[in-house]
Amino acid sequence: MAETIDYPAVFDATYNSIIVVNKKLLVIAVNKAAAELLERSQAELIGQRIEAVIPNTRLPEVLATGNAIRGERMSLAGRQVVTNRTPIWQHGEITGAIAEFQNYYDVDDLASQLDSVKEMNKELECLIEAVDDGIVVSDGKGYIIRVNKAYQHMTGITADEYVGKHVKELLQAGYVGRTTSDIVIEHKTVLHVTDIRNNKELLLTSVPVLNEAGDVIRVVTVFRDLAELNHLKKQLAQLEKREVRYQQELTYLRSEQVFKTIVTNNQEMKEKIELAFRVARVNSTVLILGESGTGKELFAQLIHRASTRSCRPFIKVNCGAMPETLLESELFGYEAGAFTGAAKEGKAGLLEIAHEGTLFLDEIAELPLSLQVKLLRAIQEREIRRVGGKKTLAVDVRFVAATNRNLEDMVKNKLFREDLYYRLNVVPLFLPPLRERKEDIFLLTAEFLDRINKQYGWHKWLHPDLVRAFLNYNWPGNVRELQNSIERLVVTSREDCLGLELIHKLFPNMNSMENLSDAYQDVGLLQAAVENEERKILLAIYKKTGSTRKAAEALGISQSSVVKKLKKYGISK
Repeated sequence: MAETIDYPAVFDATYNSIIVVNKKLLVIAVNKAAAELLERSQAELIGQRIEAVIPNTRLPEVLATGNAIRGERMSLAGRQVVTNRTPIWQHGEITGAIAEFQNYYDVDDLASQLDSVKEMNKELECLIEAVDDGIVVSDGKGYIIRVNKAYQHMTGITADEYVGKHVKELLQAGYVGRTTSDIVIEHKTVLHVTDIRNNKELLLTSVPVLNEAGDVIRVVTVFRDLAELNHLKKQLAQLEKREVRYQQELTYLRSEQVFKTIVTNNQEMKEKIELAFRVARVNSTVLILGESGTGKELFAQLIHRASTRSCRPFIKVNCGAMPETLLESELFGYEAGAFTGAAKEGKAGLLEIAHEGTLFLDEIAELPLSLQVKLLRAIQEREIRRVGGKKTLAVDVRFVAATNRNLEDMVKNKLFREDLYYRLNVVPLFLPPLRERKEDIFLLTAEFLDRINKQYGWHKWLHPDLVRAFLNYNWPGNVRELQNSIERLVVTSREDCLGLELIHKLFPNMNSMENLSDAYQDVGLLQAAVENEERKILLAIYKKTGSTRKAAEALGISQSSVVKKLKKYGISK
C-alpha cells in the first residue's frame, strides 16, 4: 500500500510563515511558523478577519484586483519581514488569497551572499580574460563550457565554434590535433603536451578540478605559445652571456685596482705582474718568493682578483703567527668535543671557508713539519679531515704560498718537506728587493706622501736632500720600510718641508754611505740620476692628473714649481 502524504503536516513544517484567507477575508489556514511570528495560537487565528490579525495587510487589494504583490518589506509583530501576497484562482474566479512572510535578515543575507558570488564571478571573469595565455574549460564529461579571448586570438577560432561541443567532436572536425580533457578526466591527473594549432606550436597544461567526492567536474587547459617561450629562452641566454662578460670585466677591474697599488717602473717587476695575470687564469699553485716587505701579499691578492674565483673568499693565513695546536684547528677546523674548550657545535676551518676561493699561506716556511703532511694531503687530494673528525671533506681551493726564506736550503736541512716544496713550487714568482729597483723609490715616495697628505689634509713635501738619502739607502725592509718611514716622518714633523736633519734623528742607519752603489758614488752621476727620476715622476703624475694644480697637490709642492720643472724638462703642457 502506497504511503499517503499528510499535507497539513507539510504545511506546518514550512519554514516561512503562511496565512490563507477566503473571499470574505477570513483566515482559513495558518501554519505553525505564522502563529509563532504573531505570538498567537493557530486555533485562535482561524476565523479572524485578516485586518484584525494584520492591520496593514494588503490582501483586500489582492482580492479586489487579482494582482499579486511580491517582495514588499513590512513590519509585522515588531519584526522586519519580506512578504508575497498572491490571489487563489479556482474555476476561473478568485476564491481567496495567500500571504507568505520571510525574515528580512534571512533575505538580506541571501542577497548579500548572492552579491558576493556575483562579485567573485566578475573577478574570475576579469582574471581569465586578462591573462595572455589561452584558457579552455570543459565540464566533467568533456564538453567545452568556456574559452577566453586569448585562446581565440591564439588559434583564430571563435568561442561559438567551441562552446557546447565535445572535445572528441572538435578533434574529428580538425579544430584540434590532439585532446587532453578525456585523458585528464579518466586519470584525474595533470597532463602536459604540445600541439600545433593555427601554425603555432603550443604547450598545453590540463588540470582536473575535483569535487568533494573526488569526481572530475571541470578540466582547465592552459595554452602557451612556445614561440614566445623560445624567444624568452634566447633572451635569457643572451643575458647570461652578457652577465659572463660583465663578470669578466668586473674581475679585470678588481684586479686592476690591486695592480694600481703595485707602483713600479721597473721592467723586472712589470714582467712579474704580467706573469701573475697569466697564472691567475689557471688553478696552479703559486709560490711567491722575496724578502720581507717586497709586496708578496699584494701579488697574492692580484692573482685572486684576476682569477675566476674573484667573487669567492680570499683567506690569508700567517703560518708563523700562532702556536702549532691552534694553527691546526684554525686551518682544518674541529669537531664537537675534539679538545678541551672546543665549541659544542664544532668549527669550520679556514680551508673550508676558502672553498671555491683562494687560500694565501703567508710565511709558509714557518709551518710545523707535523702540519706539512696534512697540508700536502689537502693540496694533493683536495680533501681534509677536521681535528677529532672521522670523515673527509672535499675542498676546492686555489693555493698561493709565500716566504722570505730559502726553502731549498730548508729542504736540504730537513726543516721543510721535499714533497710539499715541489707541490708548492709549481709556479715560482720571485719579487726583487727595492735596492734592485731604485727607480721605483721616487714613484713609491710620491705615492705614499700623497696618500698621507690626502688622509690628513696636509701639504707636506720632501726636500731633495732627503730624497737623495732615500735613493742611497738600501732599504732592508723594502717597500714596507719605505712606507713606514715616510709615514713616521710626515706625522712627527711640525714643518711642511721634510729635510735631511729628520733622517739623521729618526733613522741613524741612513747616515752610513756603505750601501751606496758605485753608480751613485759620483755626485754628478747622482744629480743626473735624481733629475732623471724627477722627470719620470713629474711626467707620470702630470699625465695622470691632467693639470699643474692637481700635480702640485699630488707632489706636495707649489703650482709655480711644477710649471718651472715642466719647462726645465721640456714636458709639454
